[in-house]
Formats: sequence, structure tokens, C-alpha cells
Amino acid sequence: MLGHPAPSDAKASSPLSDVAAQTVRVAEICDLLEALADDLPRRSAPVWKETTRMCRDLIEGHYQLLLGSLLPILARRTKDEVECQDVLTRLGADFDDEVSRLTELNVLMTDAVGEHGSKIGSEALGYALRCFFGSLRRSTIWETEVLLPLAERRLTTKDLQELADALPLLNGQRLQS
Repeated sequence: MLGHPAPSDAKASSPLSDVAAQTVRVAEICDLLEALADDLPRRSAPVWKETTRMCRDLIEGHYQLLLGSLLPILARRTKDEVECQDVLTRLGADFDDEVSRLTELNVLMTDAVGEHGSKIGSEALGYALRCFFGSLRRSTIWETEVLLPLAERRLTTKDLQELADALPLLNGQRLQS
């Protein structure tokens, strides 16, 4: 069937497929954050704690992989292409910004259910959630529409192996599809 690679297809077993699957999970987190923002302040402490954990584990790990492995590998492969280097530099800055915003958001979400929870208003938390997931959605679009297609076109077998070797380092295990 066109558009659906067979499991034996090399592309299907590429580490880029794992990165793409992780990008989809990050986009799903955006939907969760939006639902939480829409339902403020009715969510209980366990929901916020689990959301904070998921954001920390999934999003931070994903951006560590992008910033620490995929972007540097792709930058080496396209070192003589100014336009590619400009795009990679911009994406790296955006991804780094997402990690910083996530750290701030996790503090807010933790404070929202901690002993000082009453000091964090639902409006402030809702605003922070909306700013974060809006920005994060834009980043996942760039990953899907620009970064991953560029990587598919430019990375060699050796580059893909280097990326595959970095995948088990993410949360101590290989990404699950």
C-alpha cells in the first residue's frame, strides 16, 4: 500500500522513525496540557504530579536527543550548506527555549499542588500552559515538516547508526513505538 512502509522497509526501522514517534507523543502532550488548561482549577494534585512527570521525562528527553544528537549529526552532514545551517541553528535555539520554558512550567505545576498551591492562581497557571503548549506545537510542526525530512534526505547509514546509538540513552531505554 502506498504511503505505508512494510515493517521490513529500511525506513520503518530507521532511528528517525523513533524520533518521529517521539514527536507525535510530544504533540499529544500538547493536547493534554490544553485539556488541563481548559479544565482549571478542577484537577487534583495527582493529575498535576503525573503531568509534571510526563512533561519532564518525555519532553526533556526528546529535546536532549534532538539537541545532543540529531542536530549535531545533521549540522556535520550539512556543514557547507548555509541555508541548512541557518535552519538548524534556529531550530536548536527554539528547542533550547522549549526546555527552559518546560523547566519554568514544571515549577509552576509543582507549586500549584504543593503546600503553596494557593499562591498560584489558576489564571497564571492556565496562561503558562497555553503559552507553552502553543510554542511546543509550533516546534513539533517544524520537526515534522522540516527537520525530519531534511534528516531523511541527508543522513548516511553511519549517521543513522550514531543516532540509533543515542536512542537507548533516552530515559535509559530505546524509545517505544
